Amino acid sequence: MYLQFNKSKGKNGKIYQTVLLCKKYRDKETGKPKTEVILNLTKLGLDNKTITAFKTSINKTKGILIDSQSIGIKKTIDFGFVHLLVTIMDRLRITETLDKVSGLKANIIKLMIIGKIATKGSKLHIFNWIKRNNYLPELLNIDIKNLKLDDLYSELGELSRMQSKIEKKWNVYHRKRHKDIYLYDITSSYFEGTQNELSAFGYNRDGKKGKKQITIGLITDNKGFPLKIEVFEGNKLDYKTVNGQLKDLKEQFGADSIVLIGDRGMRIRLNLEELSEDERSNIYYISALSSSEIRALINDKVIQLELFSKDLVEIEEAGTRYILCNNPVLQKEKNQVRENLKSRFEQEVNSIRKSWDKRRKQNLDNIHKIEKGHKNKKLVTSFTQKKLDNYKYRATKALKKYKMSKFYTITISNDEFKIDYELEKYQDQKSLDGKYVIESTVSKEEMTTKQVREKYKELQNVEHAFRDMKTDKLNIRPIFHINEAQTRGHVFVCMFSYAIVKELETIIYPWLKEYNKKNNCKLSYHDITDELNNIKVSELEIGHKMKKILLPELNQIQSEITKLFNLKIENIMKT
Repeated sequence: MYLQFNKSKGKNGKIYQTVLLCKKYRDKETGKPKTEVILNLTKLGLDNKTITAFKTSINKTKGILIDSQSIGIKKTIDFGFVHLLVTIMDRLRITETLDKVSGLKANIIKLMIIGKIATKGSKLHIFNWIKRNNYLPELLNIDIKNLKLDDLYSELGELSRMQSKIEKKWNVYHRKRHKDIYLYDITSSYFEGTQNELSAFGYNRDGKKGKKQITIGLITDNKGFPLKIEVFEGNKLDYKTVNGQLKDLKEQFGADSIVLIGDRGMRIRLNLEELSEDERSNIYYISALSSSEIRALINDKVIQLELFSKDLVEIEEAGTRYILCNNPVLQKEKNQVRENLKSRFEQEVNSIRKSWDKRRKQNLDNIHKIEKGHKNKKLVTSFTQKKLDNYKYRATKALKKYKMSKFYTITISNDEFKIDYELEKYQDQKSLDGKYVIESTVSKEEMTTKQVREKYKELQNVEHAFRDMKTDKLNIRPIFHINEAQTRGHVFVCMFSYAIVKELETIIYPWLKEYNKKNNCKLSYHDITDELNNIKVSELEIGHKMKKILLPELNQIQSEITKLFNLKIENIMKT
C-alpha cells in the first residue's frame, strides 16, 4: 500500500494535485501487476504535513486493504505535552506514591494532576478536557466511560484524609534532595464564595478586596522542589504555623536534624523559645531580622551601622550568628522609591492645605465684615465639624497611601493646618535601606558566612513556586470549593502538579537558553509547551484495525525536546 501523487492541468491553467491511497496486486489471469485506488485522500482535505506523516505511517502497515469505505481518520487526540507530563510524573515517582496508598483511587488523582497543568482550570474544566478526545486516559490505562464529575470531587476529599501518609511516602522517595534543609514560606489564595469552613478575611496578598481566603504553607527543598503543603484558615498568622511544621518534620518525615529557612515574618527564634529543650533539640534555623530588631541590636551595641559598608560581616552573640549584608543596588532603588513617595505625598498634602487656607481666608474675611457692621447673618466664620473631619480624612488617607505616617504628623483645626516632619526618623529609616541582617544558629563548621547568606537567598525558590502555582503555570486560584476536605485535596493536587512543572522547568530552561543563543531567537517556556501541544495523534481506521499516526511529523524543536526528555514516541504508535 502506498501513496500516489497525480498532477493535472485545469482549463484555467492551474495545476491540481491528487493524492491517492493505492495498492499493487497481480492479475490472476494475466499475471501482470496492476494498481487499485483504495481511497482519494484529496477529498479528506489533509494538508501536506499530514499527508507526509500518513505516508510514513502506512509504509509500516502490513496486510491488504480491500474495502475503501473502511478507511478514514476517526479522531485527532492531544498527545505530545500530555505524554511528557505523564512521563515526568512517573519519573518523579508520583505514580508510585499514589498507587501504594490503599483506599485511594489513584488514577482519578493522576487525571487531575495532569489535567491541572494542561488546562489550568477548574475541576469542571478538567473533567470536560479529559472527556474530549484526550490521550491521557489511555496513557494511564483508565476507562473513563462511566467517569462522573462528582468522582473528581469525592476523590479530593479522600486524598485530603490520606495526605500525611502520602507525604511521608513522598519524602522517603525525595529525601536525598534536601538532606534535612527545608525552605518554608506562606501565601494566601482567595475564594469565590463565602461558605468554606477554612475561608476567612486575613492579610491580603492577592490584592482582592472583600474576598475571603485560605492561607497555604509550603515546605520545599533548597531548590524549591515541593515536599509538603498545608492549608490553614485565612486569618492564620505566618509565625503561628511554624511549630506545627517543625513537629511534622520530626514525627512525619522522621527528620533527626532540621535546618529551617524562613523569612523574618516566621519569627523562628521566638517560636523555638516556646518549645521545650527536647522539642527544639537538633533544630537550627536561618532567617532575617526586622528593621526594629536591627535597630535594637544597634542600640544594644551588638552591631554597628558602619559595618554594613563592608561586603559581608559576621557577629556572633550568645550562640547566634548575625550576618550583616548590604545591597547597594537595592539601597539606591529603595531611596528613589521613598523620595518619590515623599514628593507625591507633599504635593497631595499641600493641595489639601491650599483648600483649607482658601476657606480659612474666607472665614477671616467674613469675620472682618461682621466687625465692620455687615448685616448678613449667613456669613460663615468657621469650619463646620463635618468639613474639618473631611480634611482630616483626606490627610490621613494620604499618610497611609504614601506610607509617611512614621515621619509626618498633621494637625487640623479651625485655626491651624500644621504639618510636623520628623527628619531624624526619616534619615534613620533611610540609613537601613538595602541593609539586612541574617540570623542563624547553624554552626560555622556546617556553613560559612557566605554559605548562610546563599542559603537564605534560596527562599526565593519558594516564592517562585507560589508564583507558578498562583499564575499562568497552574492558576490555583480562585478557589470555588465549599468543603474543607476538598479544598485541602485541591491544594495537594496542585502541589504534585507543581512538582511536575518544576522538573519540567529545571530541564527546559537551560536547554532553552542554549537553543536561543545558538539560533538567535527568543523562545519562551510557553512556546515550548505550545510546540508540544501541537504534537497530536490521529486514529486511522483501516478495515477493522486502528492505526495511530503522528500528525504532523515532528519539527526541529519538537524532535529536540523529545530527545531532551528521552520520550519514546515511536513506542506509542502501534497498530
